[in-house]
Amino acid sequence: MKFGKIYYICSMKKLDKDIALYLNMPSVPSGAVLNRIIKKRQLSQVELASKTGILPQRINDLIMGRRRFTPEISIQIEIALGIECEGLFYIIQANHDVYLSKMRNCNRKPNLSILSSSTFWDVDLQKVDWNKGRDWAIARVLEYGNREEVEEMCRFYGINAVKKIANQSNRFRLYEAVMRNSKYIIEKEYETAL
Repeated sequence: MKFGKIYYICSMKKLDKDIALYLNMPSVPSGAVLNRIIKKRQLSQVELASKTGILPQRINDLIMGRRRFTPEISIQIEIALGIECEGLFYIIQANHDVYLSKMRNCNRKPNLSILSSSTFWDVDLQKVDWNKGRDWAIARVLEYGNREEVEEMCRFYGINAVKKIANQSNRFRLYEAVMRNSKYIIEKEYETAL
């Protein structure tokens, strides 16, 4: 699933590299982005609250996702942080909402024609929740799968997710098979589904 680049909405100025990255990460909620920014700037939530005039509890609620950004709150925080992209947190929140809606409305699956019944001998592939069972599916393919299945896991979940599981050596009984299949994690651009 590919989301369009929306950072042109903010301004015609060249955006900070991090801001452009945040705008193109729809799976990350706006509160998490705010939390990352204030941590990078070594600010506490209380300090941000005093700079913005927003109650500290409200700042915490925004970060934790218990309260939604309004355009006004987004702009207040951006001014306090010196961010030139007006409505940044509001835009990130909208982008995240669209992402969540798409994830709920489509039952994303890897290409099941690539996955073999010998790798997934004990489950019905049509009934697997591929979002919740991500780590299990990757581990199963690394341990029992073949090159095409490993490449499909990389395409569907992303290379970093597959590498993370491959590096958990205590997870596997057939570690040599995992090492053999790990060499099929090819560094190339995949348009990940998740």
